[in-house]
Amino acid sequence: GKLILTKGKTKSTTYAMESNLLPGVAVGIVAAIFSAWWFFGNSKPSTASNWAATTTSPVAAQRKVIKKKAPIRVLFGSQTGTAEDFSRKLVAEGKAHGLEIELGDLEDFKLDDLKDDIKVVIAVVATYGEGDPTDNAKEFYEDMIDETHSEDSLDGIQFTVFGLGNKTYEHYNSVGRTLNKRFEALGAKRIYEYGEGDDDASLEDDFAAWKRTLWKPICIHFGIDPANIVEAAAQRRYRIQNFEAGSKESFIAEKNQAGYLFKKSSDSKVFDAKNPYIGKVLVNRELHTSKSDRSCRHIEIEISKDCKYEAGDHIGIIPENDTETVETAAKRLGVSLDSIFALYEGESRAAALGPCTVRQALRQWCDLTNIPRKSFLKVLSQYASDEKEKQHLLALSDDSKAQPYGDYVKENHRSILEVLQNFPSVNIPFDHFVEAVPRLPARYYSISSSPKEKEGTVHVTAMVVQFVSPTGRVHKGVCSNWLAHQPVASTVPVFFQKANFHLPKDPKVPVVMVGPGTGLAPFRGFIQERKKLFQNGTSTKNVFFFGCRARDVDYIYKEELDEAVRDGYLELHVAFSRETERKVYVQHLLKEREDDVWNLLGEQKGYFYICGDARNMAKDVHQALVQMVKNKLGHNDEQAEKYLTDMQSSGRYLSDTWF
Repeated sequence: GKLILTKGKTKSTTYAMESNLLPGVAVGIVAAIFSAWWFFGNSKPSTASNWAATTTSPVAAQRKVIKKKAPIRVLFGSQTGTAEDFSRKLVAEGKAHGLEIELGDLEDFKLDDLKDDIKVVIAVVATYGEGDPTDNAKEFYEDMIDETHSEDSLDGIQFTVFGLGNKTYEHYNSVGRTLNKRFEALGAKRIYEYGEGDDDASLEDDFAAWKRTLWKPICIHFGIDPANIVEAAAQRRYRIQNFEAGSKESFIAEKNQAGYLFKKSSDSKVFDAKNPYIGKVLVNRELHTSKSDRSCRHIEIEISKDCKYEAGDHIGIIPENDTETVETAAKRLGVSLDSIFALYEGESRAAALGPCTVRQALRQWCDLTNIPRKSFLKVLSQYASDEKEKQHLLALSDDSKAQPYGDYVKENHRSILEVLQNFPSVNIPFDHFVEAVPRLPARYYSISSSPKEKEGTVHVTAMVVQFVSPTGRVHKGVCSNWLAHQPVASTVPVFFQKANFHLPKDPKVPVVMVGPGTGLAPFRGFIQERKKLFQNGTSTKNVFFFGCRARDVDYIYKEELDEAVRDGYLELHVAFSRETERKVYVQHLLKEREDDVWNLLGEQKGYFYICGDARNMAKDVHQALVQMVKNKLGHNDEQAEKYLTDMQSSGRYLSDTWF
């Protein structure tokens, strides 16, 4: 699937490993939208069998209901679970030092809540989008930046902040940096230095380096010797209960087998990752010709009138693991796919997961194909019976070293399931596996339609991801491959995210669009909207630079584009990179038409949009624009960059790019 990142005055869904942004939406690709169920790495293995309930003492439920108001609160703003995972590690370490410390979800806090018996705040917050806070931190963030608060609002509180982001993008760690400044501006006193992690490099290593001396000033503040570390009790977040066939729970599991584990029962008309709309597939067709060695799908999904979006917004899709992956995982874990279980958090009687079958949990709940984090490898090391394998896993999970984890895991793109198979002596209980792996995240796509064209539907243009990893494993993108095989009338859980990637409000403002390959997606919606304006008598200037390999291979939506050109509401330029010996790309066409582009952007103050590959294409296009500004205004490189930065700041240079 495609996780979306954006750059410039742009909507950057940096679900970077806060997203397992896929080394990038997460990846900075994203992508992902659910909280990961990471184990914080300091528990000891249960003596229970692979399918037995854990005998370790449960951790008291920490979210939503807080029985005791501890003086130290670790607050997380997390989109895909990484910040929450880091926060849980801090809570475990704090308790090991003998501190009274609790976890807090920023969704449950506003500024005034910090004044209530809290003495020290440790905020662990991720940034995504155009410097946006995560969904669970939005209200807290808005409250913190409210300038009406007095300068002594947080007097008496000490704080520190760790931010998670991806340095590839312009608004790197904007939320962490802003909150860091606001805590101080509102009267809180710093107890430890600000830190931040870069998912483009090694987020976990950055976090480990930052927290290395964290506890000394905090322990001293509470009169505790930081050298004394209490042996942490064996703790697990969840306990498992298994159910026999014929039990009430087995009937519940059977009834829910065709449904979705993450779907909350709710009458709310607000659809999000926790309450997606269950849409129906209306169309699923191939866009490439038979000459292509790749696949690109056009998918139309039915949605209700309560699902609101604009052309240029993003759609979140919650996929499922394929049958082969699920069966392989169950076999490796030594569990029956039809076994029924439920997980409970702490002493709660309400199930956090289930009752459900193992099959449904592995299909809908567990992320099996992303690369594992060090915390997961550390959990595996506890269950390795072979000493050599144990030591290898401990070396891979060592927070103080970037290698050998980088070489073995990241560079080889080894998946969670692949790593589990590479260490055959690891016999991890199923319940601990479910607890330790992250939740299967949502994937994000640029919407390729306009609601003004046809209400009640949303269109997705998805390149089906498949490649061979350096280890020889065939890697299939979870969401794109799942979507590709969804038949008409099947259901797809969806929700929508606003993007800062929309047409100018004034329809007379000219637009220049650049989008090779599936980068065409949002511009298809734009062209549909400009078509409506044209049909209603409004004159518009719309220029689109598209690129593909060859016109008889992967020229997607050719008929629609030809119609738009023929009817007079689109000027189209297509770069074919494989039709001649000279590879022609969109940046080459921009340079060839520099005078026309400058007239629209420089003279008429039009809008410039780019969508597609961030690694190469977007950088090459940007350099073409830099050269254009230099040529037309006589600027040097620095002046030309400032000119384009000003365009971004004013909202006239917008990007929607991904790795």
